[in-house]
Amino acid sequence: MSLTVTPAAYDVVVIGGGPAGAAAATFLQRQGHRCVVLENTQFPRYHIGESLIPHTYGTLDRLGLLPKLRASHFPVKHSVRFVSPSGEESDPFYFSETIEGDGARTWQVLRSEFDVLCLEHARENGVEVRTQTQCQTVIFDEAGQACGVLAKPRGGEAEEISCRVVIDASGRSTVIGSQLDLKTDVAGLDKAAVWSYYRGAKRRPGIDAGETTVFMIQDRGWFWYIPLPNDMVSVGVVASPEYLFAEDSDFEAAYSREVAKCGPLQEMLTAATRDDRIHGLRRMAYRNRQTAGDGWVMIGDAAAFLDPIYSSGLFLALASAELAAGCIHDALVADDVSAQRLGGFTRPLWNGIEVIRRLIHAFYDPSFSFHKFVERYPEQRSALIDCLVGDVVEKDMSGFLEALAQMTPVPQPVTDTSPEIKV
Repeated sequence: MSLTVTPAAYDVVVIGGGPAGAAAATFLQRQGHRCVVLENTQFPRYHIGESLIPHTYGTLDRLGLLPKLRASHFPVKHSVRFVSPSGEESDPFYFSETIEGDGARTWQVLRSEFDVLCLEHARENGVEVRTQTQCQTVIFDEAGQACGVLAKPRGGEAEEISCRVVIDASGRSTVIGSQLDLKTDVAGLDKAAVWSYYRGAKRRPGIDAGETTVFMIQDRGWFWYIPLPNDMVSVGVVASPEYLFAEDSDFEAAYSREVAKCGPLQEMLTAATRDDRIHGLRRMAYRNRQTAGDGWVMIGDAAAFLDPIYSSGLFLALASAELAAGCIHDALVADDVSAQRLGGFTRPLWNGIEVIRRLIHAFYDPSFSFHKFVERYPEQRSALIDCLVGDVVEKDMSGFLEALAQMTPVPQPVTDTSPEIKV
């Protein structure tokens, strides 16, 4: 399908109104580019991925969202703690060990509210937002450059919307990745997740009340325990599908079995009642072989998702949105929306993602432990905390990676490539 409309109706069409799409549109609209966000659902809507890590602070500050977060009822998060299957607890990794001031804290967010906050903020900054509008396909011209989308509002007729750049922020739907057959698995990260919510669960005292707690289980699996507003706690289990569904492929059965087996977690849930259905994903990790092309870019989960162990999802969504917005602005000003120009952000972003990926593989290595790593390489403790807070983009982490390689095998390389794509 081809579309030739001059001038384009918009500078940028953003597919998806989640935090990544809303942030990218906000940055670009402020710089004078006309943006429209197309969101398939009606907000508020449910979404998993509730834990912010501290290195989102700068992006949230530049967006102007910090005052709204400070005034929110979201629990404040100061640290992360790991608990062994026997109940032995690590010392909390406090973000203040490497970060000074207010940026050493962050929030555990209810996504139905946080995502509305981000999208409404985009509207306040002049972004046009169309909810309940599905992007059916991205349109490419005869030269293979993205030049618009075919969008259909719920109950309405499909229309062609022309633009100079398309941003795919569609999350796991990864619209462009699916359309161009770019989506692929991530070797060595075949994990499933099952989760739900409890009311009345225990919280730790003082500044630890909002921490993320990781409860380890057998097969190098783990539970997340994330305090949320309104006396709710998000509790999810992550492990290999072979382990989680060995006895039963049903989400409910697998979840109930694992919750009952985890003694340290049970102590936190003594007085709690489950307050939601069971949610699940049988395969979490994926990536796209290419994340920028002529006239288009992917950001956030639309580009890739690795694993939730370090709560990097929202961080990578916001970081990729800001980095991509900078490249898109420069490309629009230069009237050059080539893949090379638009994709300038992908190399530093993927270098940062690689650090996180290496640490994810280390976490799932039965022979690796954080305690032993820090004991052997005490000079790398601050770098380890940098990974936990998300301070890995455009930063030299070579020393940390060299030390990590001494204690756990280096996984097969994963890079963002740019194969020839036919459309």
